[in-house]
Amino acid sequence: MEKREYEEQWPGLPIKYLIVASDDYIVFLDNENDIDWKTSDEFDARELTVEDKNKFFAVKNEIDSAETIAVNHIDDKVVIAFKRQLGEALVRLFEGEYENASNMVKRAQDYILRRNIEQSRYMFLMSCGFTTLIAILVFIIFWLFQESIILIIGNSVFYIVLASLCGSIGALLSVILRTGKTTLDYNASKKLHIIEGASRIVAGMISGLIVAVSIKTGIILPIFAKIESTNIAMLLGGLVAGASERFAPSIISKLDGVSNLKSKNK
Repeated sequence: MEKREYEEQWPGLPIKYLIVASDDYIVFLDNENDIDWKTSDEFDARELTVEDKNKFFAVKNEIDSAETIAVNHIDDKVVIAFKRQLGEALVRLFEGEYENASNMVKRAQDYILRRNIEQSRYMFLMSCGFTTLIAILVFIIFWLFQESIILIIGNSVFYIVLASLCGSIGALLSVILRTGKTTLDYNASKKLHIIEGASRIVAGMISGLIVAVSIKTGIILPIFAKIESTNIAMLLGGLVAGASERFAPSIISKLDGVSNLKSKNK
């Protein structure tokens, strides 16, 4: 059906993206990217068997449920692609192809879930990277003005601070190495993803601080104090200790839940 024809038959509809238009029905995305449709009186008057009615409403419920999946912070093109698939499922439903409609819903759900997980990881990693970048800039400033800063806070505190900042790099490396193994809850807000990423790096910095103090006081690795390499040991210790951010409780991570689910499925 040509554009002019469907506009004449289906006037006044807020069509942003047309999926299918026929004499019996029209399925489209409106200006809010929601799936919308309209059917003719003849189409509504058709009689379905009890079995077909049950199948129809079962698949319709699947479509409605899938449309409620969160698409926050997802690119508009991805959202449209997802809704188009659900719209095609609705078309299959109107045509009485219940199995094909159900399969299309499952494909749409799988598609948007993957895109949501990608976006969730992106926000998390960006937060980790940005927090680490700040720590590195502070490290550079401290190193460039070390003589003046040491005069103010002392040599020991200076290297303890640097060791803590090194912990941020260790934490970032740990996060990167575990990328793909941790499943974040994509339903969480953008702010929560940012807090999660920043908290991971901060946890690494705190670990670096604790290890640096322990090395300086001789609680661990006292051999370095004897050979007068404590400062280097604190920096390396802070870097390695930063990887311990993984032991910090996650705000939105589903790693434990995913692991338990996999264990049950084995």
